[in-house]
Amino acid sequence: MILASFFTTVEFYIITAFIAAAVIAAASMPSNRGAARTFLFACTLRDDAAPSDPGIVAVVNDKGELELHRFGLTGVDMATGACSLAVTVIGFDVTVEERLVPGKGSSGSEATAAYATLDCFGQERYHFNYRSEATGRSAAFSLNIKPGNRIERLLL
Repeated sequence: MILASFFTTVEFYIITAFIAAAVIAAASMPSNRGAARTFLFACTLRDDAAPSDPGIVAVVNDKGELELHRFGLTGVDMATGACSLAVTVIGFDVTVEERLVPGKGSSGSEATAAYATLDCFGQERYHFNYRSEATGRSAAFSLNIKPGNRIERLLL
């Protein structure tokens, strides 16, 4: 009888409102993702024989480095053009910004692929957002950075 009467008191409702406010405050706090770190990587341009749809292949090598292969490039001169990657890491969220420079003149050879090795990750699961400024295309994926893991995505 005494316990049942406690649920109808003002004190019970004050304690319940306080607990509810604490739960809402804890749920609405932003996550502590850490500071943003930015890394810049130069890509090696290649002229693969078969042109293909724009996309990427991400492979974790035996050293735990992420090898990014970009294929389906167009309009980048092999001799005077360039491709670079700006990689921003915030916690486990990664944004890869591809920057293409078409080059001046024409050497007669156009790059169709680019390659870079990214060595800025630990052995964790990361969420990637790959964006190409020049083409307006992007891809998103998650990848566990462990040797042998591989993922392929088309840039849409």
